[in-house]
Amino acid sequence: MQVLDDIWSTIKGNAKTRIKDPIAGTFIVSWCFCNWDKLALLFWGKGDLEKRINALVESMSVLSNPSLLKQDLDLLVIPTVLTIGYLFILPWASLWVKEKQKKTAVLQHSHAVDLDIEHTKKQWELNKERLRANPEKDFLAQDVTLDIQKEKDRVERRNRIRDYIDKKVKAATAIADKAKADAEAEQISLEKKRLELEEKQRKATKEKQRYEEQSAIHNATMASHRFPAVFYFMDLLSNSLKEDGVALTASGLASCIAAVFGYEIADDLINDKDFNNENLSKLKYIILDNDLAKKLDDICELENSENEDLSSDLIFDHTQMLFERLPFKLVSEDTLAEEISERVNEDSYDLLMGDELSGPMAETDTIFDEIELSVDVYNFNTSFDVKLSGYASGSHRRESDVPGRDITVSVEAKCQPVMGYFGLQDYELTVNGAPRDYD
Repeated sequence: MQVLDDIWSTIKGNAKTRIKDPIAGTFIVSWCFCNWDKLALLFWGKGDLEKRINALVESMSVLSNPSLLKQDLDLLVIPTVLTIGYLFILPWASLWVKEKQKKTAVLQHSHAVDLDIEHTKKQWELNKERLRANPEKDFLAQDVTLDIQKEKDRVERRNRIRDYIDKKVKAATAIADKAKADAEAEQISLEKKRLELEEKQRKATKEKQRYEEQSAIHNATMASHRFPAVFYFMDLLSNSLKEDGVALTASGLASCIAAVFGYEIADDLINDKDFNNENLSKLKYIILDNDLAKKLDDICELENSENEDLSSDLIFDHTQMLFERLPFKLVSEDTLAEEISERVNEDSYDLLMGDELSGPMAETDTIFDEIELSVDVYNFNTSFDVKLSGYASGSHRRESDVPGRDITVSVEAKCQPVMGYFGLQDYELTVNGAPRDYD
């Protein structure tokens, strides 16, 4: 009997070893899974056991009938594929899934750890409260005393830290306020000096321009005292044309001057009582007529009999050169609008000092130092009108580094005719302003 037990133990041990082997065990399980129907017929089929065994052997006799490998894939092919997939592919798939679940697993573990910590803390507090609730424990009074002392120490320490921080903040604030006040005072002083210097330069420039203009006007007026204003211009144009060897009749010269100033015919110019030396001193601009070239062509046709080289371009060039030497400017409407805009912007400081903007400026509590204006529209009908608009800006009256409230400024410049239709005097300004509204 002992021999049989040894033999059985040997067979049982070898079977366990084979089954535990990863390849053999996996293949056996796969084969059984694929051929369960054959095994079921072997153990529970109908007929004698010998017949069932013969049927099973016949269905699995690969050596005698190799075609069974192709006809019945469950014998070797499918179990082999399942074995390879289980041993080589499934571990990688399992590893990929575990890698994707790693973050969730870590979070679950962290949550479990946090939950254990909270449970432990609550248990500690519960144990402490139970001990405190026991009147027979002597250490309760000491524990309460220690808690009260800890609370006092914590409050005192917090108060000391707060007092220290308050002192540091006050000291730093005082230093910053003093530095800010000094900087503001210095900034205000520098700004005041800059404005005074700019104002002096502006006044000096304006005085120089005014002197030059008055001097030129005076010289022109003194020269024209010998003739009425119309003959003064005729004489200047005649002398200019003579430099190119061209001579016009008195009628042609008068017609040219009349065309420049917007008269229909020369007689209208000569008979105009306003075309005189007094108004000549007021003259500032002459607008170029769009039909001037056509009018000069008509004059040239009447004068060409004695002047073969005469042309409207020649007369126009000499007319331009004539006014370049005079204190009057021959300009187009666009040029005049642009010049008025430039002059108004240059004199914008005078607008700030004027009474028209004093009311709106007082409402804003702002020190204004500049105005930016641009042309909105201009037109020439009975007078040449230019409308400009923009904003005046500056700094706050009490805090120079803070921008103040702007005011909306609208300016209308009007040039009235003084000699003919196109001879205009200098502009007069109408200024309006209001605090700017911000949406």
